[in-house]
Amino acid sequence: MARPHQTTPTLVLHPSPSFGTSTDCPEITPEFVSHCFEGLKFNPQYEHPLVAATSVRSDVRAVSFQLHLLPPQSRVLALCSIAYASLSSFHASVLGDGPRPESFLDHHFFSSSPDLLGCGVRRARAYRALRSEALKAAWDVGIILLPSNENAASCYLLDLMEQSDFGSAGRPWANAYLVHARALAPIWRSSSFTATDASDWAGFLMGEGLISARSRTPLVVTPQDQLLLSGPEPPSLETLLASLEHSANDSSLSFLWVSMRPYLFHVTSLARQLFDTIAGDFARINPLSEVAVLNFLDAISKLHSILSLLLDRIDMVTTAPGAHPPPVLDDASVDAVARAAAYGGHRETSDGTVQSERTRERMMALRAQAHDMAVIGGRVLARGIRYLPKIHYSPVHWATTRMWAEFVVEEADMALDVSPEAARDLETFADELKLLGYSLDAASTPQTLMLIERLEAHVNKAIMSMFLPIDDGSWGPLPLQDGVGMIL
Repeated sequence: MARPHQTTPTLVLHPSPSFGTSTDCPEITPEFVSHCFEGLKFNPQYEHPLVAATSVRSDVRAVSFQLHLLPPQSRVLALCSIAYASLSSFHASVLGDGPRPESFLDHHFFSSSPDLLGCGVRRARAYRALRSEALKAAWDVGIILLPSNENAASCYLLDLMEQSDFGSAGRPWANAYLVHARALAPIWRSSSFTATDASDWAGFLMGEGLISARSRTPLVVTPQDQLLLSGPEPPSLETLLASLEHSANDSSLSFLWVSMRPYLFHVTSLARQLFDTIAGDFARINPLSEVAVLNFLDAISKLHSILSLLLDRIDMVTTAPGAHPPPVLDDASVDAVARAAAYGGHRETSDGTVQSERTRERMMALRAQAHDMAVIGGRVLARGIRYLPKIHYSPVHWATTRMWAEFVVEEADMALDVSPEAARDLETFADELKLLGYSLDAASTPQTLMLIERLEAHVNKAIMSMFLPIDDGSWGPLPLQDGVGMIL
């Protein structure tokens, strides 16, 4: 995508917030800047089309990682990048004293160190100080009001950090980056906007839809945004599902790539449908529409079938799950929408009227259907996480992962026993929470520690149940069925 010419802004904002320089802020030396930008290579959120539209990586190398030599907007983007990179940094000025990985791909540390959660606590002060410096610079330059590739990317990164730390419902930085994108999109589309750009945007717009579905807030993405940034409306879910079923033997990567954009587009649209007809504030002041719930659950069911077929194709073209991530597989995908569907199905009418027995029976059936879909969603999310590399940095998905972990462990609490497949999913969520705890201090709260313990308790119980006493009084392995092997 073409880069509009960057000019130094003349806008001055008064009064500006007082951030101040914290003593906790690491010294932003060229060595530290280089370290942070190296770490960003391993963060999928940094591959957003807005960041790709800038030349921030080459710009910082051109000035030998000396940020004061950059133009104002590029300097702000570099500061935002460094602040976000500090969530995965193992630099001594971020983590201080104590155990830490030797590289961004230190498999030994991330697979066996008991100090993952401690890293999140130790980095918190340095991270927040760096984010404060980025916010101060962003305000001084006025990036929220001046459309440019650099300013749009900075707003995107500031929203990522806000979502990782606060989970704010208002999301001023998200609204700002989309305003910039709307202003810049005609320039992009008139130059080098490609099908790959459209697919990349479809994936990130889906992420926006899922954040809104999770938090029950209006989508910051409009239908026009989808058309402008991710291309024309795709065929219906029914048509897409039929196409996938018809081409069951086509496992080429090109076929997968072509199929992903319609899937991502539909997830975003369904997140909007959920808010408009079931979960949104206006919908909630009226009796719950059975038609809306039925239509939504029907769409979710089709979406699940489509996702299952796509994941099966991915299994066919990858050597082993976890070796390579799917091209555009987000941590949340359909699962957050299914979780929201369960929420919508649990809501009764809100007008205070007495329901008839038949109405109550229908609502109970809808709740059961939504709950079953949410259970499936938890399994699909765990499967999706296992496609990711063992070491991956996605702190923005903390809230989604925690909510799903709470859901699946509650299901396990109510079950008489846990199957090996379910235990594997529980272990996946426990490991993911610990990995996120490397980045975020929120993952080290007592509530989270208890959640991890509950997950692991079910895993350990499942392992023990796989063994039975034999005739001589010793313990032997329980014969496994359906080809299911040991889960650890």
